[in-house]
Amino acid sequence: MLGTVTRMDVIIRQPSESEFSQWKSLWASYLVFYETELASGHTEQLWERILDPENIVRCQVAEQNSHLVGLVHFFSHVDPWNTDPICYLQDLYVESPHRGQGIGAKLLGSVVDQAKAKDWSAVYWLTAKNNLQARVLYDKLAGGTSGLIHYEIKTPSI
Repeated sequence: MLGTVTRMDVIIRQPSESEFSQWKSLWASYLVFYETELASGHTEQLWERILDPENIVRCQVAEQNSHLVGLVHFFSHVDPWNTDPICYLQDLYVESPHRGQGIGAKLLGSVVDQAKAKDWSAVYWLTAKNNLQARVLYDKLAGGTSGLIHYEIKTPSI
């Protein structure tokens, strides 16, 4: 049947330098989903951060049939409410035709596994209120929201 994705094993791993174009395509689709445009050069700078082992930004990708179908970006930071660092899951994206196969859960699980291995106290994230499909997964995995409401003040760029 046309448009059907054959379900194969999914590998969750760090991206390699040669996968920039595949990662960039996923990243661009994620930005479209959130109706966001970034300044010129930002995507390349993010990729450099991901590849730099000294940078705090981490990335895991989901590979299926030798093709990247999902990504997750995350980083740890100090937590004034805890003695251990905490992990912020910044971005999680799975290509539309590959959703519903558990790939998002596997990507999120890979972050949780790293948090456990590094003694980070928790993993937390935000999502859009209207991101209903993802919220079903998040509610299942996290048992619901923390009840906190996100506020943000943009600071002007120089």
